[in-house]
Amino acid sequence: MQQVLVELRQVVPYDSASVQQLRGSRLVIVGGVGFADLDVILGESFDVDAVDTPNGEVVHRRRPLIVSDTEQYRAFRRGLHVGVGIRSWLGVPLLYQGRLVGMLALDKEEPNFYTAEHQRAAVELAEKVAETMSRD
Repeated sequence: MQQVLVELRQVVPYDSASVQQLRGSRLVIVGGVGFADLDVILGESFDVDAVDTPNGEVVHRRRPLIVSDTEQYRAFRRGLHVGVGIRSWLGVPLLYQGRLVGMLALDKEEPNFYTAEHQRAAVELAEKVAETMSRD
């Protein structure tokens, strides 16, 4: 999984990225790159029905989502996100054989960073992440 995230960074720039596995109604962080202390965030989770985070929208719609400026979501101003400086966010559903297994989240400190081209490239590599997660 780490190798795929490193590969992804070559085509879609990010400051940090997390792989989140769907477990019931929660997304649990199971991997990541670019965090000061990855051990602190591993195991943290998000309720997919919470309205103050875009993660649930990705899960429920099963489609990627670009957030140009994270200031519109309260979740980016509290908890794990405090002081991290995430301003742009790209969420991509992880689908394996038609089944949603989780989500890939890419973070950038620069607002209005992610484009439709970034999204297309992330979707292509998300398939590799989903396949890797399904084997574990």
